[in-house]
Amino acid sequence: MENLHVIQVATGMISIPPNGWGAVERIIWAYQNRLERMGHKVDIRYVNQVEPRENSIVHTHIANLALDCKSRGIPYVFSLHDHHSEWYGKGSFVFNQNLEAIKGSIISFTHAEHLVEYFSETDKLFYLSHGVDTEFFTPEDNSAKSGQHSLLMLANNGLAGNSGFDRKGFRFGIEAAKHLDLPITVVGTDNNLKFFEAHPDLMEYEKLSIVANNPTDEETRKLYQSHTIFLHPSMLEAGHPNLTLLEAASSCLPIVGTYKGSKEIKGLHIIKEINTNEVIEGIKKTIDDYENIWNSMYKVREEYDWMHVAQKLAYFYKYVIKVNERYDSEKTKSLYVKAYSETPRYV
Repeated sequence: MENLHVIQVATGMISIPPNGWGAVERIIWAYQNRLERMGHKVDIRYVNQVEPRENSIVHTHIANLALDCKSRGIPYVFSLHDHHSEWYGKGSFVFNQNLEAIKGSIISFTHAEHLVEYFSETDKLFYLSHGVDTEFFTPEDNSAKSGQHSLLMLANNGLAGNSGFDRKGFRFGIEAAKHLDLPITVVGTDNNLKFFEAHPDLMEYEKLSIVANNPTDEETRKLYQSHTIFLHPSMLEAGHPNLTLLEAASSCLPIVGTYKGSKEIKGLHIIKEINTNEVIEGIKKTIDDYENIWNSMYKVREEYDWMHVAQKLAYFYKYVIKVNERYDSEKTKSLYVKAYSETPRYV
């Protein structure tokens, strides 16, 4: 494949690479890292630094930045990362803004398969999985064989400006830990402190540890390695799988949580309903078969690496970008199918 020139448009909110929180920024950084390993040239620029350039691919990640490109006549690729589009629903300002960004793109990606059908008003939206840095998020030996189990939740809770909204299911995880008399660590930004201020009863569990200092990447890796089960009973995500779920999988940390994707993730016990009892039963089943689950995760962990995602992304950049101003629905769809059949392993 010939070398490409790609411009990833920065969000303008968090530095890239982020050392701590910043999911979209982490995705942009991963794209740059893996695409450059493949020999492509990738720049990260603010939207006001982007100009129309022949044979350059502009990839935007925020709807208003995509629409800024559209208004200036800059062809762009768009990635949908906004869970608020689903939360506020069809016809909302957020949904309409993202829909306009998708329609104005050459091609757009969603990282949750069900959102392709959700945005049924357009045929330009395609699924592209998230990935993980499997070289960084590595497992330690199966620590549960010789010690007590410990639970981990890693998330920035809240929704639509309401820090007390339990989007990530902290209550269910903590109540399950209490029922099973297991230690649990809840990790995230200082915004989580506002969540616990709104739910003071949860802080009464003596085996709860709260880490709300926006941990660095190295601190996060050690947290994955030092716990034995990851809890993810989230009720709303724009990524299926999202980044933390794949980080846990790469760390061989068995998971109990929600997931809507069609591709199997080894070691993930999917809860059917989001409640405390479902989380409890998932933890019990995971503990009962822990060694087999851990071993199955270890065998496939490298399949989740960002490199496999970047290979598909580069395919789209090279071939789908050719449609440019004339979007050919059938041609684009056939190329999409071809990309998934010809590129290596994928999640």
